[in-house]
Amino acid sequence: MRRPVRRPLLAAAVALVAGLTATTSANAADTPLPIQTDGVWGIDFAGGTLATVEHSASREQYVMTRRVAPDGSTAATRVPMMYAGTFADGDHIKRVPCDAGECIPLVGSGNGDVGLVFVDDGKEYVQIRTSPNTYHGVEPAVTGARIVDVTGRYFLYNAQSTNKQYLDDLQPYRTTDIRITRSITAASVWGTRLWAASSTAGTVTQTDIKTKRLVETVATGAPCVIKELQVMGRWVYWSCGTTGPAGVYDRTAKKSFTVPSGPALVGDGYLVRHDRTAGQLLLTDFHTGTAAAPRPIADLPAGNTADQRRLTWAVDKWGGDIAYVDSANAIHVVPSGVPTQSLAKIESDVDGTSLDVDNARWGSTWQFNKPVTWTFTVKNASGRTVRTLTGSGSPQADVAWDGKTDAGTYTDNGRHTWTLTATAVEGAGTSTTTGEIAVTGT
Repeated sequence: MRRPVRRPLLAAAVALVAGLTATTSANAADTPLPIQTDGVWGIDFAGGTLATVEHSASREQYVMTRRVAPDGSTAATRVPMMYAGTFADGDHIKRVPCDAGECIPLVGSGNGDVGLVFVDDGKEYVQIRTSPNTYHGVEPAVTGARIVDVTGRYFLYNAQSTNKQYLDDLQPYRTTDIRITRSITAASVWGTRLWAASSTAGTVTQTDIKTKRLVETVATGAPCVIKELQVMGRWVYWSCGTTGPAGVYDRTAKKSFTVPSGPALVGDGYLVRHDRTAGQLLLTDFHTGTAAAPRPIADLPAGNTADQRRLTWAVDKWGGDIAYVDSANAIHVVPSGVPTQSLAKIESDVDGTSLDVDNARWGSTWQFNKPVTWTFTVKNASGRTVRTLTGSGSPQADVAWDGKTDAGTYTDNGRHTWTLTATAVEGAGTSTTTGEIAVTGT
């Protein structure tokens, strides 16, 4: 049985007060990059949202998020998602050793949410922070927890205490039976698919998360039982370990090609690794189906930590940019310069065909492979547009309609037609989806 994480009330109140301080003293909107800080203790970049651990104005550490402009030139006001210090009863976010002392591994979802591991009475619980005041926290108590991957509403993590790997979902509108418990292997989540290494050298399986059924077995050509997987649309990155061979399986051409070894993060058509000998971040472009020669994109000192992924640098697999923290604690964002794939819907959860406004609202989500600008319109039976909702900058369109018109009054009872149109913020592609809603109770 799953239970919510116990939250100490006093500590939560202290964190809330400190959080308000952090909000009012945050960086001004549209701050030019690089952003100067007095320290960063963890970083990730996903779907245009930069997540970091930094000091607030009160000198307390917080998990912060910022929206970054598509060209990487500016960042919006930072938002404190969670107090990152130690609570009054000793509870805290899990940390790992790093050059800055102790860092918090953050994993962004691509839709603005942030995954982390919270330690409560010595037990560890995976949390997905959805706003400064809310989080998904119904995972089991474990120890040795590590988040492997998060894509949209699906997240994947390992637990040493149970020797199991868990996949679950965050669903704001409905209760779903998505949870999968399995043996620990190399794995990754993309769209509605769980990709996992098998015990056969070079082979990975693809499981439909919603039906929990195996749908495909792929021979990648890797010369080992794969130790790490990262999936991004067309590309399946595999590695035989940090010192072993690595490659990318091209799902379109159905072939593998080798890429440089070492700890890497994959973007859309490229990968980045930290060459500690050279003190540089190196980018390997493979969007054409073959790997080009690595090219330096930033200077980053070697440091003392062997693997600094999400500690000093990160890759946005949705947006095409790379973020890193330099030796002076400044946060930089570097465009990859690699063309992205065309816009594609990778997952959706669409509500039913009826809405009783007395008892519910109509809520749906669509996840895309890169950030979009979207418009959701509702028309009544006579074809007149009664409601328009919009959003921009995230790979996810999240729609909640309460049956009201743009004027704030309820629409008429009867059949309505909805349309969601999403356009890529950068690059090519438009996606359009339509459906019907029968409205009652107005």
